[in-house]
Amino acid sequence: ETTKMSLACAYSSAFRRLLSASARPSTASRIRRRTFSVSSSSESSKVNHEGAVKVSHILVDATEPGKALLSEFQTLLDGEAETFEGLATMHSKCPSSSRGGNLGYITRGQTVAEFERVAFSTPVNEVAFATTPFGHHLIKVLDAKESGQAVPQMQSIRVDEVKQYVDSESFSEVNLIDCREEHEFAIAKVDGFKLYPLSRAEKWQMTIEMDVDPEKKTIVMCHGGIRSAKVCQMLLSLGFEDVHNVVGGIDAYSSIDKSVPRY
Repeated sequence: ETTKMSLACAYSSAFRRLLSASARPSTASRIRRRTFSVSSSSESSKVNHEGAVKVSHILVDATEPGKALLSEFQTLLDGEAETFEGLATMHSKCPSSSRGGNLGYITRGQTVAEFERVAFSTPVNEVAFATTPFGHHLIKVLDAKESGQAVPQMQSIRVDEVKQYVDSESFSEVNLIDCREEHEFAIAKVDGFKLYPLSRAEKWQMTIEMDVDPEKKTIVMCHGGIRSAKVCQMLLSLGFEDVHNVVGGIDAYSSIDKSVPRY
């Protein structure tokens, strides 16, 4: 169960625990009108996704007031008075609320049964209701992969490969992200890398897609490669697809570039 838990929700450790019982966010989500029902999406609109699905959700307490609140949210979505991402950010009890409810891609067997059933039977860009042991959910399917179609994964990149980008100043071709803390960045930094501290991820992850292009190759570096791996997983959940973790981090980079102090 712990293994399944760690796969369920990229970067959100709390929601990994929550679900382990067994294209960039749109600013104008268009949801087809249908009757809100505790039995999730209507029979006529159900599908059967064979591959992984990318989902967002809004989690509230498993109470009648909680159910009524989700019904109100559905009405707002139907009337396009609110976006799903905005409602998740303001009202969801899951830590994924800081990402507009985005959980990234999930595959069968990674979540509790009812959440999985609804997520894999709801059409892309539709919203459906589910109840799990953890509360009531509105679930939005953002994307669906065909069976066997690869889901974006974190890749590794060597420091000598990173140095080629730095030396050629090919900064327009790639996103260079440093996720260390400000005091570390003041000691040592690599030209071209922009600072996005992991400790402040809850704030900058909501706007990073306006600062860097998710369609470009993205290289993430920290001191040794552990924090950057966490940021890579978070970026994948946000829709970045070509994400690379610097093996050994800036500590390894300083061994091939003596102008970068080692600390």
